[in-house]
Amino acid sequence: MFRINMFFCIIFGFGRLFAQELIQYQLLEDTALEYMRIAGKQSALYYGKEQEMHQRTINHPYLENEHFAKARLSYNDVIYPEAMLRLDLNRDELIIVSPDFRQIVLTPENVDFAELYGKHIVYLQHDSLPGCPSTGYYYLLHSGNCKILEKQVNRMIPNDKSEMYFVQSTYFYLYKDGAYYTIRSQRGLLKALGSYKKELKRFISANHLSFRPFTEIFLFLTVSEYEKLSQSQ
Repeated sequence: MFRINMFFCIIFGFGRLFAQELIQYQLLEDTALEYMRIAGKQSALYYGKEQEMHQRTINHPYLENEHFAKARLSYNDVIYPEAMLRLDLNRDELIIVSPDFRQIVLTPENVDFAELYGKHIVYLQHDSLPGCPSTGYYYLLHSGNCKILEKQVNRMIPNDKSEMYFVQSTYFYLYKDGAYYTIRSQRGLLKALGSYKKELKRFISANHLSFRPFTEIFLFLTVSEYEKLSQSQ
């Protein structure tokens, strides 16, 4: 009788284990199906290498925030209005989080643009045009007859306590008539624009514009005025 009871206990135990395995398998299958449902047409975004983590630092290298934020993304000519992105300014990588929480580095050549934290981010490939900046992600501040690009770079350095932290540098570029110009000052911008220096100086003075600290606004307004003057002739 004891052996019979033991037999039924063993059978019952295996049955429970088998049932639990079936439940776990079903949960995994349901999770996979739910992932594919959520990803849908976006699944092309989630193929690629996963982001490598940075070493420990006292700050982060990302645009605005280390957390992922909702953004508008154009990838291979397809618009994704609510992609979760962050931009790594140290490694120059645009990263998306997948429905199963993997952090995927987007293939930069497939990125048409991204709109994140009010920045219009584009991927520029270096070419043979005079003054063309290096390949990477840039903020497009203005796009007309002229273009204004901003580049932010976070470099890792040690402080006096041998702690590693990121220091940010910002660069501005003007594209005009088939050439790029690095813009470091008001004087440099007016020299690159070439024409209407007197009119632009009056415009800058009348509108109380200053190259520092509001460089983005200064460049946008001044170049826009230059284009108006050019088109009126």
